[in-house]
Amino acid sequence: MRVKYRMRIPGDEVVYRSLKVDDVDEGLVIETSYQKKYNMLELYVETDSIGSLKNVLNDYFKNYEMSLKILKLVRERYKGDSQ
Repeated sequence: MRVKYRMRIPGDEVVYRSLKVDDVDEGLVIETSYQKKYNMLELYVETDSIGSLKNVLNDYFKNYEMSLKILKLVRERYKGDSQ
């Protein structure tokens, strides 16, 4: 069985760059793209099992949340430095 999954979530280019996948196992496809016009991230996953998809999504959302937290901290710090 081949499982294919695609989703779009809000995010900016900085978050997109932090989530780009550069190393995947053979048989696993993980593609991340960024739609600047809509400020959206798009994730496409193709794998051989639902369990593998669940693992990819779990890792992706953990990294997504961490990227948003880091970006918020950096922006708050930058805003504080410019005052």
